[in-house]
Amino acid sequence: MELATFINTLLSEGKVTVSGQFVDFEQADITRAEQILLQYYQEDLHEMPGIAPEYSAGAALWAAQYFYSAVQLTVLRDAGEDVVKEKLKPFAGEIDSSSIYSADLILRYLPNLFNLAKGLAPGDLLVKELMDIALAWPFSSVGIEIDERANDDILFTNQSLKYAYLDRIVKYKDKRRIINSAMENYITELTGEHISSLWPNFESVYK
Repeated sequence: MELATFINTLLSEGKVTVSGQFVDFEQADITRAEQILLQYYQEDLHEMPGIAPEYSAGAALWAAQYFYSAVQLTVLRDAGEDVVKEKLKPFAGEIDSSSIYSADLILRYLPNLFNLAKGLAPGDLLVKELMDIALAWPFSSVGIEIDERANDDILFTNQSLKYAYLDRIVKYKDKRRIINSAMENYITELTGEHISSLWPNFESVYK
């Protein structure tokens, strides 16, 4: 039950343990992992503003398997580029509000992993692959110093994702996400008179 244990430990303790060798997950392990992810989604709903997007089992499971492999590759630094490409396959489904939120149950831990991987070997393929994921999943990558603008337009089509996203930007003081006056106004709308204490010098972030 490697994947299931990995997910359960990550979500309950914020810690991870992975195998020292690459293996395929057994079906029983995947089934248990799916159960844990669904349960966590049902619990996490209460932390989201408004009505959260519906659950996407496929996106949640993909994120869990992707993240497990990414942690393994961070530890097993001698893996070749062909292994990195094989293990870190992008999501094959549609990226919509449902898949964004469901994948985020695991991908919200991406910034910590990215910073660790970059600190160990800033120029290797793993870091590039993680940066690509950060750009593709901007809701989960707040706090990562992305190299270019992430396409976050879809996040503003869902009120729950919109306000959760803005809250993360303020929490991490991620000024790279403030790319226009509209975004600046969203932040001001969210924080109101508390902006000066939540984000000192915010008025100088976007010019």
